[in-house]
Amino acid sequence: MTTISPTRVSMYDFLYQDTKPLVSLLADAATLSLPQARLAMDASLQAIISALLAYQQRHQGQVLSKKLFGRSAVKELRQYNSMNFATLNATLYHRHDAADAIFHDNAGVSKASEYIAAKIDATAPQVQILLTTLCVIVLRELAILVEYSQLDHDEVNKWFALQPQFLSKDRFASPAPQSALNEPADDSDEKQTTLSAEETVEIESISSTERHLLSAEQLTDPPPAFDTYWYELTAFTPEQLKPVQDVQLATGNYLKAIGRSAENIQQGKHNDLLMFAPMTAIGLPHQRWLLQLAKISEIYLQRNRLRITSEPTNPPKPPLVSLGLIGSNSGNNDNTPATISEKPIEYEASVPLWKNPVILLIILVIGGLGVLATIKYQTQKSNGVILATEEVLEERQQQDVAIVMVDENMPNNDAKLKAE
Repeated sequence: MTTISPTRVSMYDFLYQDTKPLVSLLADAATLSLPQARLAMDASLQAIISALLAYQQRHQGQVLSKKLFGRSAVKELRQYNSMNFATLNATLYHRHDAADAIFHDNAGVSKASEYIAAKIDATAPQVQILLTTLCVIVLRELAILVEYSQLDHDEVNKWFALQPQFLSKDRFASPAPQSALNEPADDSDEKQTTLSAEETVEIESISSTERHLLSAEQLTDPPPAFDTYWYELTAFTPEQLKPVQDVQLATGNYLKAIGRSAENIQQGKHNDLLMFAPMTAIGLPHQRWLLQLAKISEIYLQRNRLRITSEPTNPPKPPLVSLGLIGSNSGNNDNTPATISEKPIEYEASVPLWKNPVILLIILVIGGLGVLATIKYQTQKSNGVILATEEVLEERQQQDVAIVMVDENMPNNDAKLKAE
């Protein structure tokens, strides 16, 4: 089995790691020193997450997705795939609108800015620039994570409901998760610890066929403890989420239910199953949509998308997670019901052009107008020929008439007349 850290589904941990490359850029925008910007970013993330939790508690996931994740500012910012001055300018343009939406009004933004400014020895306007800019970036990152994981509104609500335990004092008071590093090893077991290029610790146990992939940065650099003042400012009421049963027992029951317990492993077919590693004060249900969210979060963090660089020529593709890794292969006796997010997306087949009624109507209208124009042209041309012919005949008739003037006083004429 492959284990993944529960903090991969923590908004606080995800955003803390994700926004690290932005320290220098936001420090320059807010005219703060690098230490001040780092402290202001930590406190701002706590304030924003608390405000988002309060927003979801009042309005639920559907309104959250439409009003916040679906904002025009988020859609515009998602067109950028790296952070630079162009991205920062677009972020600064929408920062006030996004911050007011998250905190409901400018008064909440001002109180949060003043509280942070007092802690880092800066002015409230400086902190407000950093705080409001982070609001847009946080909405963008969470919107991308929700879309890549294909979470529906009910799953978004469940995801938000899991967040308070990652912000509790018990979580930060407990030591970092050690997983199988502190487990006693049998004589027959051989454990090897290697560090890969991605700074990933891989622990292989031959007898239990388990691999623990834990980020070294996750173990050594956790985010700072959460300040409960933000609950008071945002009027969020955390609900204590206590797991019904022990994590190890829940894991065993889950594996047994889907046919992947140690007794059912045949020829190593299920060795790559992804599971959550145990963590003190954290209880997560082993649901496939949550495991998919955790894996996509890990892939997204490894890409370091917020690093300061020029815009790439081709945008990166959304991360893909093997369905076999999260236990959704049809041939593995998996009888657990699939959620909406796990169902494959069915795209509608494109309609041929000759069957599209709109295009056919346009063709008929253009063809009809063309025929009418041709008939009108031919009619006008025929009328023009007839008129031209009549004018020519009239000119000829006028030319055949001659006017003869006779001078009666001439003598020759008189003689001729007498002779006649």
